[in-house]
Amino acid sequence: MLGVVRALGAFAWLAGLAACGGDGGASSSGSGPAIPPMAAPRTVAFPNEEGTWGRYHSKRFLLSFPLPDGRAWAIDDKSAPPLVATHAATASSLRVLVTRETELMSRSRCEARARELGWVGANLTTVDEQVQTGPDAYDSRIWVALQPGKPGGPVEGHVFLFGGFLRQCLLVDFRTEVPSSKDEDVLSSRLALVRARVLRGLQLDPPRITDDADVPRTKPSITR
Repeated sequence: MLGVVRALGAFAWLAGLAACGGDGGASSSGSGPAIPPMAAPRTVAFPNEEGTWGRYHSKRFLLSFPLPDGRAWAIDDKSAPPLVATHAATASSLRVLVTRETELMSRSRCEARARELGWVGANLTTVDEQVQTGPDAYDSRIWVALQPGKPGGPVEGHVFLFGGFLRQCLLVDFRTEVPSSKDEDVLSSRLALVRARVLRGLQLDPPRITDDADVPRTKPSITR
């Protein structure tokens, strides 16, 4: 595990390298079913070629985001409070949730909300973290962390975004696994790519301020 942490100490450099290459929000009453079981983790990096990427638009949450190897993701944006996308080849998943709250929210309050919903495991090891304004006016914390596992077993990494804006929370959790700490380079490349391109590419739909305003009509499917 320490080897993985050391390898991911170059995360900022990896992120820079990777960068080159329903209606309304859900209630905050629960996080819904757990992410479906994934296949055994494999040592496969995400492709970084532009032609393999896709963009998904959620009409329910009024936002869109890019995905590497776009057409290989299975996306469920209906059956649970969070949107859940899974990528079988890399044992990766992405959860996205927008909640409506009763009080003004901040990044720390939204992180607390994510913890209440069971999104954050115990004893996570921080690899990288950043506070930013964005997407748009959200007050956000981006947190890259590792989940400790058994010696010689799979290593799990996360990229979280906890964002607060007025009475809403934007919560994102990317999770991925590799077979062991020997595959730390692949794990770091996945986390860096998601941090640099997926989260940076997350866009909110423009606000609809009049009855006749144009709104995105993209079908909820991956497009290239």
